[in-house]
Amino acid sequence: MINKKTYEITSCDDVELNIKRESKLEFKLWFDDAKEVKALVFINQGLGTDCNDPYLDFVARDLIKNLDIAIVGVNYHCIGNRPQTGSSFYLDDIDKLILSESCKAINLELPLEVKDINNYEKMSEVFHFVNQNLARRKFEGKLNSNYFLNLHVSLQPSKNEYQNFGIMQAQDLINALLFIKANPPFKISGGGDLAIIMTGTSHGGYLSHLAAKIAPWLIDGVIDNSSGAKFPWRVVGFGKEIDFMQYAEFSTFDFFHHINTHCSTKTFWTSNKEAKNFFSPARRKIRNILEEDHLIIQSKYANTKYVSYFSVKDQYLSLEEKRILYKEFRDLNFDACLYEISEKDIDHKFIKDLNHGMGIPTKLLIKKELPSLLDKILLDNKKDFKEKSISYPSEDLIYTFSEENNRISLKIIKK
Repeated sequence: MINKKTYEITSCDDVELNIKRESKLEFKLWFDDAKEVKALVFINQGLGTDCNDPYLDFVARDLIKNLDIAIVGVNYHCIGNRPQTGSSFYLDDIDKLILSESCKAINLELPLEVKDINNYEKMSEVFHFVNQNLARRKFEGKLNSNYFLNLHVSLQPSKNEYQNFGIMQAQDLINALLFIKANPPFKISGGGDLAIIMTGTSHGGYLSHLAAKIAPWLIDGVIDNSSGAKFPWRVVGFGKEIDFMQYAEFSTFDFFHHINTHCSTKTFWTSNKEAKNFFSPARRKIRNILEEDHLIIQSKYANTKYVSYFSVKDQYLSLEEKRILYKEFRDLNFDACLYEISEKDIDHKFIKDLNHGMGIPTKLLIKKELPSLLDKILLDNKKDFKEKSISYPSEDLIYTFSEENNRISLKIIKK
């Protein structure tokens, strides 16, 4: 019988920003109690979904029927940073400044002081007022019918979290993995070690690669669809400090037809070089998958196997960076295959279009790639690393990730 178990565990604090974590880590595990499990497969959700998604439940149950695997879905840190996953809107100081100056520029006096907009209800009231005023001015011919106002709002993630971006999220994946390995509720095939495979689309694929970077002795395979080789600036959260329109995470007219609402997630990172929470070159480098010196260090450990799909017309992420990454993987003797998807590959079933993600169904991707990947993994003799730790020099810092007491820890020291 297929079982689904939900866990809540203590995971990691924010070592980089020295913030004690308030929230527990939630994850779900699907398995068939009548089967011996050969592999633990993580389906890492991208932006806008979480492991409570009914489609993930459907995919997990379908895959388990046909394969000797268990499936894991993790609500990693800050996964609730979209309205559909529990975030709420608010205005921070920068948002209020943008609102104030933008309204002054069109001689629009707001119904209350910007400093007094301290909850969602007041924010909504002000935005409705602005939207209605713009509509009236257009009707009266005082504004061009195509005019709209650019404003910015912030997203407060669920669980009172914030955007650390990448590191804590990858640690969460590893901590869920180590908990399951230490407390498996299913039978393991042959009584040996489980094959561990990370899968995901877009941000989920990026986190799959990052998990393999920070704990290469644990991750045997990665199946990826459309992830970036380097972290994208626009989803770090503080791009509005530079240009709130160009570096917003997303923009929409869905809320207010005469306002282009630009949105970014709450973060404590900043572009201010004088601040202690400056997102420095070291912070950026550790989050990149494409870093040659880091890849060389990673290659000294277990040889993770990679397979990735990427559209030649991806509108968000760089194909050239992904090409370079997979060439470097191969040059370092990783088993790595990158499929560059073009017009000729569209079959309207597996490949639906050339947009980001290509409409590839997660279930079909795993069914297509997992069996052969798993065969290669099981043929390898898995190395047992006595010292389960890896250090990455990153500009002026050294990041060390270690497996201790069934958790992944992070220590950062200055060079």
